[in-house]
Amino acid sequence: MQSKNEELTAELATHDTWKREPKSFGLYEEYSRRNITETIRTRRANYEMASTETKRKLVAEVAGEVAGFSIWLEETKNLESISAHYHAVSLKSLLLGLPIGVKVAQLFSIILDK
Repeated sequence: MQSKNEELTAELATHDTWKREPKSFGLYEEYSRRNITETIRTRRANYEMASTETKRKLVAEVAGEVAGFSIWLEETKNLESISAHYHAVSLKSLLLGLPIGVKVAQLFSIILDK
């Protein structure tokens, strides 16, 4: 009998995660009223050119935005606290302009849609 991790890993392998836009992308665009692609491009450029102190400030700003997004998801979209948290946190690195967040957001989207 397979463990829950093995079952989940097997199921994730059957999904073509790169062809599917995570649900959190659309929700973020609705929340921020900004195009997520443009937001990521702008923030990536800002983050890459920033000093160490400015990077810390950007990280703090994104943490606040993620918290606000999570609350908005709970209040506006009636998501449970844990689901709202994961949708919001899955975007954290993307909102800093770090590309690794795409895979994280896509995996969270698949798991949360179960």
